[in-house]
Amino acid sequence: MSVDLKLDASHDLDFSDGRLHFVAGETRIRQQVVVTLKTFLGEWFLDNTHGVPYLENILVKNPNRAEVEAILRAKIKAVPNVVGVPKMRLLLNHPTRSLATVFEIETDSGRIETEIKL
Repeated sequence: MSVDLKLDASHDLDFSDGRLHFVAGETRIRQQVVVTLKTFLGEWFLDNTHGVPYLENILVKNPNRAEVEAILRAKIKAVPNVVGVPKMRLLLNHPTRSLATVFEIETDSGRIETEIKL
């Protein structure tokens, strides 16, 4: 079973109780999906191919909804232990160029439903 460092609500390492915490199972998968979707393409200096092309393809004047969904599905599927994304709903706000998505992830151990404001 894989484990990961637990992140708090502000996406910093969780040092509550003065200890470092870990996550596993569905919680780890959900956390890794959230981290992936909240990373802009080129943001991480060690791998500028990691991340989502928000500025290039998504948060643009006239985004292509099918392309946005395909990009997000591909990024989610690239997370270890994710088998597929059977359901996805995009909530695009054109005037503010913001995006929220509700989706269901199929994993090795079951299904996870989550919502992310990007």
